[in-house]
Formats: sequence, C-alpha cells, structure tokens
Amino acid sequence: MRGRWREAIEGYLFLAPALLIIGAFHVWPAIYVLYMSLFRWEIAQGPFLGLRNYQHLLEDGDFLRSVGLTVVYVVGTVPLEMAIGLGVALLLHQRLRLRGMFRLLYFLPYVTSQVAVALVWDWVFNPTYGLANGILVGLGAPTRTWLLQPDGLFGRDLPPSLALASIMFVTIWYYLGFHAVVFLSGLTSISDEILDAARIDGAAGLRLFRHITFPLLSPTTYFLLLIATIGAMTSFNLIYVMGGGSTLAGCGGNPLGTTEVAALFVFDRFWCQTELGYASAAAFALGFVVIVFTAANNRIFARRVFYG
Repeated sequence: MRGRWREAIEGYLFLAPALLIIGAFHVWPAIYVLYMSLFRWEIAQGPFLGLRNYQHLLEDGDFLRSVGLTVVYVVGTVPLEMAIGLGVALLLHQRLRLRGMFRLLYFLPYVTSQVAVALVWDWVFNPTYGLANGILVGLGAPTRTWLLQPDGLFGRDLPPSLALASIMFVTIWYYLGFHAVVFLSGLTSISDEILDAARIDGAAGLRLFRHITFPLLSPTTYFLLLIATIGAMTSFNLIYVMGGGSTLAGCGGNPLGTTEVAALFVFDRFWCQTELGYASAAAFALGFVVIVFTAANNRIFARRVFYG
C-alpha cells in the first residue's frame, strides 16, 4: 500500500506542471466567467442577477441572429474545406514531380498569421482599388463592395451576405492546406496490400475510392470534422479583421451585423459595450452550443468510423 501511494504521488508530481498551466489558463478563467455571468457586471461588479442574463439571451434577437450566422458559416465552410482538401490530398498522393514543393505550397497559408492573411485579402476585396473589382472590371461586370455589402447571395434577406460569403471563401482557402496534409497522412497509412487486393478483385477508380479508400479514411475524416466544426463555431480572427474590425462597420459586425457571428457578438458586448456579465453569459451559451454540436457529430458519425 505504501508503494502504491508513493507511485501515485510521483505520478501526480509529474502531472503537476501541466495541471497548473491548464488550471490557471483554462479551468479558473472558465469558473470566473461563469461567476461573472451571474451578475450585472459593467466595468465594476453589480447586483446579483442569477440566470437573468441567460434568459435575456433567449430573448435577444441579435444573439439569436449571431448563432444563426455561425451555423451558416460552419455549414458553408467545413464541408468545402474537407472535400477540396481530400481532393488535393488524393492528387498529392500520386507520384508527381516536385510533390514535396506542392505539399509545402498548399500548407503555407495555414502556418501564416491569420491577421496577416486577413489584411492581404482585405486589400483584395477593397471596393476602391482591390484586385477583385479589378478582375470584374476587366470582364465587363459591375463592381461590388464585397466586405461592405449586406445583400444576401440567395436573396436580399437570406444569409450569407456577400460580405460573409467573401470571408467564408478566405476561410476555406486558409484551412485547405491543413485538411490536405491530414488527409494525406491518412492516405499514406492505408496498406498497399489492401489496395492491391481490391484491384485484383476488379475495383478501380471511383469504386476503389468509394468502397476501400474512403472507408479506411473514416478516422481521419471524423477527426477533421470535429476539429473543423469546433474551430469554425469559435472563429474570430479572420472575421474580425476582414469584417467586424472595419472602421466603417462599427466595433462588432459588418455590415449591418451580417458578419457578426457568435464570437464577435461576445467581443462586441464585452469590449465595445462593456456589458461584461452579459458577454460572459453569451460566451458560456456559445460553449454550450459547441458542446451540443460536438455531441451530435459524435452520435451521428462515430459509429460509422472504421478503425480496422
């Protein structure tokens, strides 16, 4: 018994640095934000409100709209990121010349600062001197205001707006390399003997991919789906710099709030309107939505993962 206690103490001592870091920068801030969400907190702590901040969220049209825009952003980016990334991975998995250089080029945007990337694309979509409007003028098409245009792609009042769609395009371009590299690692882990046996049995081309390659990629696909969904639901940097941070857009959403996803809603209420308690409740509500989506993904897709 004394030896077991000694072994347990030694184990916890080895874990102590990581536990201290996680506790100081993750657990304690989460507990304190939950505490703040129970008060009217504007610069200084105000009266205790209980769950009234959360009740207000359910009645706040701006918050509900931001959650809806977050769902639109996730649905419009994650499937395309994964599909295009898988296509690129399949191409890079072939025996091509300069294959290593192509892998580096596709992955390069992902290791670049999101702020730098957003600033470059903000210049591309500038309505006055941007490259995007230059291409439209060269084609004889009317120019657009891009990141300042609230009109929806599928109707004036239907999301996403052209502003949000432009940001979604940049998001797909930015994360494409990450998905391609992870899918490529999954492809290299598939045994050549399995593929050769399938070819001997007559499988080739699309049939080989559908019945052999893609099922064996299901653990990689499941991992990327979870990571990409969580990342898109909490996305902030690209959207803020390209849209929400514009001087013409106000503090937390551009234009007319059509790019104010849930993370920007929290930022606006916390930093711009200094409603710290209400913003904390919104942050916790966003975390709950992320957990619900993650649980739904797990329930729907986890049973379809093949680890053989």
